[in-house]
Amino acid sequence: MKKFVINISTLIIPIILILVVVNYIGDSANLFKAGYEFKIAKIIAKKNYVTNLHNYDERLFQKEIIKTMKKAPEIIVLGSSSSMFIDRTLLKNNNIYNNSVSGASLEDYIAIYQIYKEYNKTPKTIIINIAPYQFNKNSTQERWKSIQHFYYNFYNKKEANNEINKYKEFFSLSYFQSSLPKFFKVITGKSEPLATRNKFNITITELTDGSHVYGKSYRDASKIEIEKKVSSLLAGDLPSIERFNSIDESIWAEFEKLISDMKKNNIIIEFFLCPLHPKIYNRIEEDYPMVLKTENLIIKYAKYHNIKLYGSFSPTLIGLDETFFYDGMHCKENGIKKILQSKD
Repeated sequence: MKKFVINISTLIIPIILILVVVNYIGDSANLFKAGYEFKIAKIIAKKNYVTNLHNYDERLFQKEIIKTMKKAPEIIVLGSSSSMFIDRTLLKNNNIYNNSVSGASLEDYIAIYQIYKEYNKTPKTIIINIAPYQFNKNSTQERWKSIQHFYYNFYNKKEANNEINKYKEFFSLSYFQSSLPKFFKVITGKSEPLATRNKFNITITELTDGSHVYGKSYRDASKIEIEKKVSSLLAGDLPSIERFNSIDESIWAEFEKLISDMKKNNIIIEFFLCPLHPKIYNRIEEDYPMVLKTENLIIKYAKYHNIKLYGSFSPTLIGLDETFFYDGMHCKENGIKKILQSKD
């Protein structure tokens, strides 16, 4: 029996050790090594673009970049991935910063806005990107929790104790799978964020105004490749708007409180709605009526409160066809430019 235990231990211990080492060094989501987001912010502070980015925490980066700002931007964008392409050229203003984050929830907007307040850098104008899922309590968007401290500060509440036990990922097979490719990049020195003067690169690039440029494969995707992405999205429930049964009253109340606080601080507010791919929008018309009700509610709210609104979830209303999209959810820069031309 003793020999059996020794043999099993000899087999299992090296496997566990490999799992832990790869997950710690590869660290696909940067759970164990702090400072990655600071490195990105430091590069941007030196007026460089940043590329070669790997699964960094976009929320923590917002905190780091706001800390490095010498003065408040004139305009900021609070948005999701669909508004990440809004840059200084589209807004015709050099003093902007785009704070959009992937899968943004209302909690993200509140937290990022609070960061600006706490560092005394509130802007004159805030453009708020309204995403289709943001009033759906079943959207399952929880990435805001990495900056939840600022969310609770906005309400003067004690921070909730709901930190994820990250150390269980040491032994996670799924984390191992995602960390393995990065493990080899780390040990060869190829995982660090890179400063660049080039706007267009192999991987996604963060610009000095916070806007993003997709990597080469996404930018240059063929019509067939884009159609495959759209078809794949249509094959199941649309993410974050499945089980969207009603506009959640508590989320709407938080939205109104955020807008009210911005107005108290004499901030000009504008709403931006990014259109969806025509086939995705057709699916929404058929299966997700709450998304259309959300847009109608926002339109009425904007009119009542004298808030400028640009865009629509409907591509037809703006005159966009399938050629204006990278995939089912993300409109290309030329489409966003067409929307923002109405600001002139």
